[in-house]
Order: sequence, then C-alpha cells, then structure tokens
Amino acid sequence: MKVLIATVGGTEEPIIIAARRLGLDKAILIVGKPASEIFDNPVKNDVNPLRVYESIRKKLESVGVEVSVVTVNPFNFEECCINAMEIMERESSNEVNVIVTGGTKIQAIATSYAAFVCGCRMFYVQETKDGSNIVEIPLRFSEFDGLSKSRKAVLKILEDGDDASRIAEKLGISKKTASQYLKELREYGLVECEGGRVKKYRLTFAGKLCRARWWDD
Repeated sequence: MKVLIATVGGTEEPIIIAARRLGLDKAILIVGKPASEIFDNPVKNDVNPLRVYESIRKKLESVGVEVSVVTVNPFNFEECCINAMEIMERESSNEVNVIVTGGTKIQAIATSYAAFVCGCRMFYVQETKDGSNIVEIPLRFSEFDGLSKSRKAVLKILEDGDDASRIAEKLGISKKTASQYLKELREYGLVECEGGRVKKYRLTFAGKLCRARWWDD
C-alpha cells in the first residue's frame, strides 16, 4: 500500500500535486491547529488548516483514497515530531512517502526530522516558473562516502552541460574512464544526464549536497 504522510498549512496545492505525481492509496494528514486556538492575542489573517484539510479530504476520497487526520500544535516541535514519528512507525510495513511543504516551519522541520529518523522517503514541492516540481530530500550519505577520490573529483568539477570529453579534459584522464565514472555516479543518483547523441550531465540535488560535504577532502 502506498501511504502519503503530509503536513498541512494554508494551502492544499502541495498535497494534491504530490498525490498526482507520487500516487497513493492512503493519506495521513498532519494538520496544525489554527493560531487563534493556541495564542491568547488575536492573530491577523489567521488561516484554519482544518478547513484546508476538509477540502483535500473530499478531493482524495472522491478518487478512492483513504484519508485520516492528526491535529497538532504547529508551534510545538516536540509534539509535531513525536506525532509524526508514531504515524511513520505504524505505517512502516507500507511504502511511505512524506511531504513536508505545508504548515509552519516548526511543523515541517519536526516532520522532516521524524522522516530522517524513521528512514522514510521525504519530498517537498518546489514552485518554478514552469509549474511545480516534486523534489526528493536525500536521507543518508554513508553509502556515498566510500566513493574513491577520483569519483568525488568528478562531482567537484562537474558543471551543468559537461559531457565525458569535457570531464576527461578537466581531470586529465581518458574519455573512457570519465564515462565509467559518470555511469557509476549516475547509478548512485548523484548525476543525471540529458539524452541525445552526446550525453550531457548535471548534478542532482544529492550530488550537490555531496559536493558541499566533500569540498575540502
């Protein structure tokens, strides 16, 4: 069963986009209580995430998705984190995807931390001029740390649009060797390439993170 766990704030769009792109059988939505229920002083332009949840629920249930809700204080890191972790552990036998775009910053960070601890795949929805993209947030890097210095060197010098010949020229190695390194890095999910007669490469998000980690190696 494909389960989507998502934080909900003032807009339904991230969850609907994620549901369409990732697919799901069940959605568990972590919804923040309105600020007016938490703070004594009136809150200007207070959004009620529970109303947003109701709109999402109706849309998802109309296409056969099972939907449930967990309400939290979106300004309490501990409460948000523990609730999210308990949900993820209960659903651990399923294929779990976590969306952390909605809600308060505290709510999103707490749920991200829970996903990291539980080892769940985690995504956010990024707005671009051409629409919205689903971006996966890499969780573990220990498998990458064992890469040789020569492979890491490729990540350090790779610029968007470089091909194997250009990498070979920059590193002073053969084109065949550069192609092999790029193939391996692609299998690791650290680079991606555009099709065509000549393959042109660029770093993935995970590749960019690894380059930052290894810069002084």
